[in-house]
Amino acid sequence: MASKYHDNWQSSKKTVLQRNAYMFDNELMSDVSFTCGESSRIFRAHKYMLATSSTVFYAMFYGDLAHKEFPICIPDAEKESFKEFLRFLYTDDCEITNAEKAIGVLYLANKYLISSLAEKCCKVLKTSIKPDNVFVVLEQAVKLFDMKNELEAKCWDIISKKTRECINSAAFCNIASDTLNSLLKKETLAITEVELFKGVLRWIDSECTRQGINIEEDQTARRQVLGDSVYEIRFLEISQENFENFVFSTGILTATEITCIREKLDGEDVADLKWKEHEKWRFTVIFSRFDPANVDDEFWKKDYNGTDSDAVAFTVNKAAFFHGVRLFGFCGSQYEVNFTIKDKDRDVKGCYISEEDSDGVSGYDVMLPKPIPLLPNEEITIIATIRGPESLRGWNGSTSVTVDDTVITFKDAPSGLSRNGTTKSQGQFYSIFLSELYTYSNITN
Repeated sequence: MASKYHDNWQSSKKTVLQRNAYMFDNELMSDVSFTCGESSRIFRAHKYMLATSSTVFYAMFYGDLAHKEFPICIPDAEKESFKEFLRFLYTDDCEITNAEKAIGVLYLANKYLISSLAEKCCKVLKTSIKPDNVFVVLEQAVKLFDMKNELEAKCWDIISKKTRECINSAAFCNIASDTLNSLLKKETLAITEVELFKGVLRWIDSECTRQGINIEEDQTARRQVLGDSVYEIRFLEISQENFENFVFSTGILTATEITCIREKLDGEDVADLKWKEHEKWRFTVIFSRFDPANVDDEFWKKDYNGTDSDAVAFTVNKAAFFHGVRLFGFCGSQYEVNFTIKDKDRDVKGCYISEEDSDGVSGYDVMLPKPIPLLPNEEITIIATIRGPESLRGWNGSTSVTVDDTVITFKDAPSGLSRNGTTKSQGQFYSIFLSELYTYSNITN
């Protein structure tokens, strides 16, 4: 790169930060250079600037085995990510506009032990994770951190609530087998078992293509690629009709396994069957009573005193499990909540941090330790007593929300229970989480 040097440049730079920024990617006084991957682009830098930011660079330039030849090739970095990485070292800032770029910079931040940049990347990622990139972010989060982390948890939260969209993304077919196995083990997913199986089948076929395996020539290929993850698929929660239509001819199961599962679906006892019966609430659906465009803080600017409550009643047209709710809150604020289900002798107490969801609406989930069954058209009243700062609210909400053939109808809470302004069409309670109350004799999906 040509030098940016001009006479007496120092006099126009009033601060150390301005002078450092001037030296970014400038060959003036440069004593080290880099290339990235297959790119021929050369980045000029200064050992002092890099070594004062990173112990890794310090060892590279001033340690016993210091680099003597330049440029230094960084084979696992993409040039745009490396450019922003270097910019941060010179200016304490960088241009990260999307999740893909944040992932590339985050990798470098962790590789060269620059924690402040890693934190910046994570903040960007948390606000830019969407169903179409969540698996990419998830695998990077697992790869770059040794322990369970907040970014990973955020990814799994989106996957559990928008499973169908996530699995239908192009990124899903490129995930690692370990990620697929973790997905199949999840207790709460917003997708039916037969839809999940179809997604797994797409992943298997993509993996076979990557490995150069012809599934037409090798009938056992799909099972070999899937491996022991086959035992995490809940075939016993798929109806007999869907089992015959979508599972039987795929080659995923052996003839003996097919026979055993058929017998179990018929209600017979099958000894030593590797597929176990699970609780019936993995398929969780979100019923949101407000459009994201109808969420604001107008007329809602008040602190929660921990005494007055928000409440709303609702009925469901069919038997279901009730898992919990999503409440509104300003992003980054903390709320102390006592959540109660009237007449059900159930309550949850806890502190929650409000964060934006994938639709850009800030809130937090209050979930029951174990979901409760609801009878068809049984009316229940949910009550949230909140202590904390002011909050968002919803307005012009739908009094009836339908997902597939399940319908929730919202009603005003009994008199005196909702003292903060929440009604059937405004206020708190952004979403309700339900799953269908399956029994083995009536599974249809």
